[in-house]
Amino acid sequence: MGKRQIRIFEQDIAAQLPQLADKELSLVLKNDLTLKGKIYKFDQSQVFFKDTIRRKHVIEQNTIAEIIVDHTTDY
Repeated sequence: MGKRQIRIFEQDIAAQLPQLADKELSLVLKNDLTLKGKIYKFDQSQVFFKDTIRRKHVIEQNTIAEIIVDHTTDY
Protein backbone atom coordinates (compact mmCIF):
# COMPACT_ATOMS: atom_id res chain seq x y z
CA MET A 1 0.00 0.00 0.00
CA GLY A 2 1.51 3.30 -1.07
CA LYS A 3 0.77 6.95 -0.59
CA ARG A 4 0.81 9.78 -3.06
CA GLN A 5 0.43 13.46 -2.43
CA ILE A 6 -2.00 15.31 -4.63
CA ARG A 7 -1.18 19.02 -4.75
CA ILE A 8 -3.90 21.45 -5.78
CA PHE A 9 -2.57 24.90 -6.56
CA GLU A 10 -4.25 28.25 -6.12
CA GLN A 11 -5.79 28.52 -9.59
CA ASP A 12 -7.51 25.09 -9.30
CA ILE A 13 -8.81 25.27 -5.72
CA ALA A 14 -12.31 26.64 -6.41
CA ALA A 15 -13.03 23.91 -8.97
CA GLN A 16 -11.76 21.12 -6.69
CA LEU A 17 -13.50 22.13 -3.43
CA PRO A 18 -16.61 19.93 -3.93
CA GLN A 19 -14.39 16.81 -4.14
CA LEU A 20 -12.32 17.82 -1.10
CA ALA A 21 -15.11 18.23 1.46
CA ASP A 22 -14.66 15.88 4.45
CA LYS A 23 -11.27 14.56 3.29
CA GLU A 24 -8.17 14.75 5.49
CA LEU A 25 -5.87 17.35 3.92
CA SER A 26 -3.37 20.13 4.54
CA LEU A 27 -4.07 23.76 3.71
CA VAL A 28 -0.98 25.81 2.93
CA LEU A 29 -1.66 29.51 3.26
CA LYS A 30 0.20 32.32 1.51
CA ASN A 31 1.70 33.42 4.84
CA ASP A 32 3.39 29.95 5.08
CA LEU A 33 1.02 28.69 7.78
CA THR A 34 -0.05 25.06 7.25
CA LEU A 35 -3.23 23.64 8.75
CA LYS A 36 -4.08 19.93 8.82
CA GLY A 37 -7.70 18.80 9.05
CA LYS A 38 -10.92 18.74 7.01
CA ILE A 39 -12.99 21.21 5.02
CA TYR A 40 -16.52 20.92 6.38
CA LYS A 41 -18.16 23.69 4.36
CA PHE A 42 -17.28 26.26 1.71
CA ASP A 43 -18.81 29.05 -0.30
CA GLN A 44 -17.57 31.22 -3.16
CA SER A 45 -15.14 33.23 -1.04
CA GLN A 46 -14.51 31.27 2.17
CA VAL A 47 -13.49 27.82 3.33
CA PHE A 48 -14.71 26.53 6.69
CA PHE A 49 -12.03 24.25 8.09
CA LYS A 50 -11.80 22.05 11.19
CA ASP A 51 -8.25 21.18 12.24
CA THR A 52 -7.06 17.95 13.86
CA ILE A 53 -7.79 19.24 17.37
CA ARG A 54 -11.31 20.22 16.24
CA ARG A 55 -10.78 23.97 16.21
CA LYS A 56 -12.79 25.72 13.52
CA HIS A 57 -11.25 28.25 11.14
CA VAL A 58 -12.84 30.48 8.51
CA ILE A 59 -10.31 31.08 5.74
CA GLU A 60 -10.63 33.35 2.74
CA GLN A 61 -10.05 31.36 -0.46
CA ASN A 62 -7.67 34.00 -1.82
CA THR A 63 -5.28 33.37 1.11
CA ILE A 64 -4.79 29.67 0.24
CA ALA A 65 -1.60 28.92 -1.71
CA GLU A 66 -2.24 25.19 -2.14
CA ILE A 67 -4.06 22.17 -0.77
CA ILE A 68 -2.23 18.87 -0.26
CA VAL A 69 -4.17 15.60 -0.06
CA ASP A 70 -2.55 12.26 0.88
CA HIS A 71 -4.00 9.61 -1.41
CA THR A 72 -3.50 5.96 -0.41
CA THR A 73 -3.08 3.54 -3.31
CA ASP A 74 -3.63 -0.23 -3.41
CA TYR A 75 -0.10 -1.01 -4.57
